[in-house]
Amino acid sequence: MNLEENSEIKDEALRKIGRNVVNFQKIEGMLKLIISRHNLKGPINDFESLITEKRNSVEYDSLGKLAKEYFNSIYSDSENEKKYTPVEKSHFEISLKITAEDGSLPIQKKEFQSMVAERNRLIHQMLVSFNPCSTESCQALITELDKQNETIKRHYTNLQNLILAFQEGINQLAKEDYADNC
Repeated sequence: MNLEENSEIKDEALRKIGRNVVNFQKIEGMLKLIISRHNLKGPINDFESLITEKRNSVEYDSLGKLAKEYFNSIYSDSENEKKYTPVEKSHFEISLKITAEDGSLPIQKKEFQSMVAERNRLIHQMLVSFNPCSTESCQALITELDKQNETIKRHYTNLQNLILAFQEGINQLAKEDYADNC
């Protein structure tokens, strides 16, 4: 293989490394958003400070820690749902829960843990042995990265859809509330 062909495959490998790293980081960012926006409650006057506090509490968390928090706080079984307790002064409560009644929660957790392990494998193992000057090494890495990207895309899309549905629900609630008062 000539130098130009090796340069092309090297560039492709580097692009795909970047693609996967960026998408893992986007997943991490989406988890931070979801975790920092669920289970918000308190006096209406404290709304902004509570959001800031929750956002700051997860700002430096790793993907692994965020994944655990995601499943511990967002997913639930319907039997253990906590009941709403009314308060006397102006108060807000925003919560996001996903109920896994079909027994799929352990499978979903395992798949998510596998995705976190893939992220760690990319950063801590795959790149250590990668030789960008070797066509064979580039091609082998490209194959692994493309396979890995299929897993990334599935989780990315699921989280993105969850965020959009949550946002749409909040928007719809606000729209209905204002429409009823006009």
